[in-house]
Amino acid sequence: MKTEYSRQDERLWEHHQVENGEYFEAGHRRQDKILWEIRRRLKPQSRILEIGFGDGYLLHKLSSFFHPFGADISQKNVDQVKKREGNRIEFTTIGIDGTLPYPDAHFDGFVASEVLEHMDTAELVRCVEEIRRVLRKGGIAFLTFPAKENLKDNECFCPHCGLIFHKWGHKQRWDEQNIDEVFSGFTRLSLKEFFLPHEGKGFLENLLGRAMWLLRTVLQKFLPLPGATYMLIVQKK
Repeated sequence: MKTEYSRQDERLWEHHQVENGEYFEAGHRRQDKILWEIRRRLKPQSRILEIGFGDGYLLHKLSSFFHPFGADISQKNVDQVKKREGNRIEFTTIGIDGTLPYPDAHFDGFVASEVLEHMDTAELVRCVEEIRRVLRKGGIAFLTFPAKENLKDNECFCPHCGLIFHKWGHKQRWDEQNIDEVFSGFTRLSLKEFFLPHEGKGFLENLLGRAMWLLRTVLQKFLPLPGATYMLIVQKK
């Protein structure tokens, strides 16, 4: 049964995915990095499941090399991406708790990009259990989430209902310690911390965004900076 939190999350992501789809364009560079890692590590035509697939950009790219599956909590988003992609990708709708309608050991790869930080602890535990269940032995999960985020920095207050909430619905803070705890049942293949350049609307804005990205990437080697992303790659034992 869905909780009130899960219904709020469903409404939040249905709004962003269906009514505000351009929001996901900023994540395409991140998804290109995931695609590069997948192509390095998995054989062509491998079965790969992506949950919380947003505008379907990565699934579309994967369909040129692999056998992709997409699962999302929003039926409207499933319908609109399925209509665009046709039969290139197999889609389903899932509950926010992460229960997946697939048999054991069904996939060679699993992707959750900017998804796990939106789950409460019970949902996260269930999702990690499901990742382990649906991956074959030796299967690989490709995961991204904000690195060492201060959740309070992005809290908002609603004057109408008095609710204090994270503006993007984040519920988990990720650092190396809790990554090791949550994914203790997997073999860690890689953990990288990176920044993405700001995508502007003109040449000068893009140039400035690139310059700031380069500066942050260099400085990150010497001191921690906010706004980085983790890419975690783990393998089922």
